[in-house]
Amino acid sequence: MLYYQNKSKIFAGLIAAVIVVLVGAGACALYNINDGSFDLRDREVRLIVSGSMDGDPTDYPISTIKINSLIMIHHLDQDELDTIAIGDVIAYDRGGVMIVHRVVDIRDDGSFITKGDANSSVDPIVYPGKVIGKVVGVSHISGEIVTLAKDKMMWTFAFVACALIVIYCIREIMRAYSQVEDDEDDDVVR
Repeated sequence: MLYYQNKSKIFAGLIAAVIVVLVGAGACALYNINDGSFDLRDREVRLIVSGSMDGDPTDYPISTIKINSLIMIHHLDQDELDTIAIGDVIAYDRGGVMIVHRVVDIRDDGSFITKGDANSSVDPIVYPGKVIGKVVGVSHISGEIVTLAKDKMMWTFAFVACALIVIYCIREIMRAYSQVEDDEDDDVVR
């Protein structure tokens, strides 16, 4: 019986360790993608689903952005748009779709000329009222994890793995109880 109790404690300890590591890794990823902050009041996380920003590497703080990357967008009020500089990556609304491209020019009227790093031509003019915010962080690894989590096959695999663990635990519990009953039977016969 002691063997099964120790085995159960080790198994529970391993599960707790995995949970702590996953929570810690998630918190670390959030901190890093959010420009070194846990403050999310004016932030938004989005998954990049197109390759328009996956061009040649740049010297800008936010370099190219691979498809399936998570980005952190810092929402800007209209009076904060003067913080946007050439080379920044901004998010803006184009016909109800959020576009994330690099600022390549700022016009005298305050509008922006943007271009995807992998695109050959610039976008139509982005007027200040259409700007949502500025990209302040990128995490390709976190984005790949989110993309995996969206996959039905991955959920099927996770369900099967959990079912196998439950079956294993039930089998171990039954084995432990049968061992206890055998020990009690041995004590009665003696």
